[in-house]
Amino acid sequence: MKKTLTITFITLLIFVLSIGSVLANDEITRGGMVRMVGQWGSLTNNFNPFLASGQNAPGTRSALYETIFFVSILDGGVTPVLGTSYEWTDNNKKLVIKTREGVNWSDGTPFTAKDVAFTFNYMKEYPALDLNGVWANNLEKVEAVDNNTVELSFSKQNIPVFRYVAHTLIVPEHIWSEIDDPSTYTNTNPVVTGPFLKGTFNSQAVIYPRNNDYWMEDKPYVDQIAYQAVKSNNTTILMLLKKKVDYSNVFVPDVNKAWAEKDTAHNKYWWPVTNANILYLNNTKAPFDNVAFRQALANVIDKDILSEKALYGVVAGAHPTGIIPGQQPTWVDKSLSDKVYSFNPEKSKEILENAGYTWNSSGTLVDPEGKKIPSLNILVGAGWTDFISMAQLISENAKELGISMDIQQEPWNSYINSLMGGTYDTAISWGTGGGSTPYDLYYRTLESSFSGLDDGSAESNYSRYSNPDVDEALATFRASADPEVQFEAISYLQNVVLTEVPYIPLTYRANTNIYQDSVLAGWPTEENPISGGDPGDELGARIMLLNLHLKN
Repeated sequence: MKKTLTITFITLLIFVLSIGSVLANDEITRGGMVRMVGQWGSLTNNFNPFLASGQNAPGTRSALYETIFFVSILDGGVTPVLGTSYEWTDNNKKLVIKTREGVNWSDGTPFTAKDVAFTFNYMKEYPALDLNGVWANNLEKVEAVDNNTVELSFSKQNIPVFRYVAHTLIVPEHIWSEIDDPSTYTNTNPVVTGPFLKGTFNSQAVIYPRNNDYWMEDKPYVDQIAYQAVKSNNTTILMLLKKKVDYSNVFVPDVNKAWAEKDTAHNKYWWPVTNANILYLNNTKAPFDNVAFRQALANVIDKDILSEKALYGVVAGAHPTGIIPGQQPTWVDKSLSDKVYSFNPEKSKEILENAGYTWNSSGTLVDPEGKKIPSLNILVGAGWTDFISMAQLISENAKELGISMDIQQEPWNSYINSLMGGTYDTAISWGTGGGSTPYDLYYRTLESSFSGLDDGSAESNYSRYSNPDVDEALATFRASADPEVQFEAISYLQNVVLTEVPYIPLTYRANTNIYQDSVLAGWPTEENPISGGDPGDELGARIMLLNLHLKN
């Protein structure tokens, strides 16, 4: 029996009690400050929770405002926040959520289900606020049935939309109903339910003192949080090494040598896998319109070398399905094991020969029509050292098949336009869909409506792959809460990724938590994965902030 996405009240209660038993500690020492690197450059005096991360002050999404639930990207576990339970009814077209009692906004006004309903209806009234496209995913109506029950009605079944509903930051109706233009509102005096309140602010730092009236008894343990602005990654690393800050999500090349070994007692990191780095193949262009060519390229790339050379062995080569390790026990179909490919240049050559490819006297690959395979490009972002290293290694691997590949570096605006516009040959980027099940990855990377084949711009299906059977499998997953039905749909999709090879998962992609624990304890770790290692301003960081405390 596979894991279901429908969580009952009892299951949620058990999850809360289990977390509490892990974290409960009568010996916890309270007080102190968490010092975090918030962002590069300078901070903006904007605490609007409807803006994308980075457009508002760091801490807005983690220290101040709260969601209904938190869904871990690692294994799909659901943690109640402002909601206590949920249930799909009416043939999976209605989501009924029970909200938490005894919660007050920071100005003393009681929080109710009406605030939740208001928030969603507000996003309908002002579509620019609906960053996750909840209303675009068949949501028809949201209403508060009473002070502790809210109902969301959909025109079609869409079980995976729960994560986006769960992760919506809730705002107080009595404040935001008076705002004329919420998309430009800077909200410099935020009224919140979260564990911290806005304190002092300047362009270099923002301080959040503890919310002494927070609804979660005895938390948070620390007195305040400081988010600091810095000029560069190097500045961040230097501040960490000097113990001037406690935490950042900065990427540190050769993290063991450059960080952990500098102070083995206190310098720590946790890089949980949440996604994959992918080699996108432009399926609309030759030679990538030939499945045999795509299969051969997949079998000639040495992912272990990519991991070792580009990521210093800290993050491993990806499973060919793209499914991350935390989700593999539930979702990888073991009956497809004979279709899982790995580094095998001889098999690559065999695939090509069986498909009618040959090699000329210079060793260059020739297609079945007798045309020499031209030099192909690998698109990467300019200066992205990890992706550039991967591209160099892939080009070396491709030489074994008589294929020449050149690295094409482009600045961000040009890079993303090339990806979305389909003007590239191959490109290294990240999985465009990350979530609590493989559906999120496959939906964004395989759904035909995202391929750009109709209007020329691929929203997320950068390989421009289109298959009506794939679209049907995705729709089947969306419509059902039955774990067996969901598993069969994911099984079909991973079979497509393994055999059709619309793109090639290269290495895993991780959240890069780096911290020093000379003062504070309670950090998320592999042994205590209380969140997905989310960056300090993302939703999961709230759990980290709640559990940090002074060392005894």
